[in-house]
Amino acid sequence: MNKIIEKYKQFIKYGIGGVITTLLHILLFWVLIKIGIKYYIANIITLITIKTLSYFINKIFVFKTKCSTKTELFKEVTKYIFSRLFTMVIDYFGLILLVEVFKLNEMIGKTIILIVVVIINYFLCKKYVYKKGEKEWVNLKTFGKSTGLLY
Repeated sequence: MNKIIEKYKQFIKYGIGGVITTLLHILLFWVLIKIGIKYYIANIITLITIKTLSYFINKIFVFKTKCSTKTELFKEVTKYIFSRLFTMVIDYFGLILLVEVFKLNEMIGKTIILIVVVIINYFLCKKYVYKKGEKEWVNLKTFGKSTGLLY
């Protein structure tokens, strides 16, 4: 049993952090809707707030990364931002699709999208954001140039 727990320790921690941030995500989204904010604006506010909290939970509690230089920290934060922007687009437009096209209730649609996004986020964090020493998607030396984003 201990071998199983040890093998999946990081995944279990991600799950715990994910449950906490997901509950806060749903709670904040619900509160914003209840005070009269349109669901698509409430969604953006919630996404930015929870994604910021999630970075710190994942960095400190789940993946326990330490950056020895400001450049290393900048790279990690940049990769996190790019990965989360990607899933924020999925979250934002996915919710609109479920609510406007499929006529689901906002909370049901949000719950469905959260499940999809949490799964994608785990793999992006594990394989891209908090992974060190491998070829990166973002080349910071040429960042901003037309050929510098991917290599």
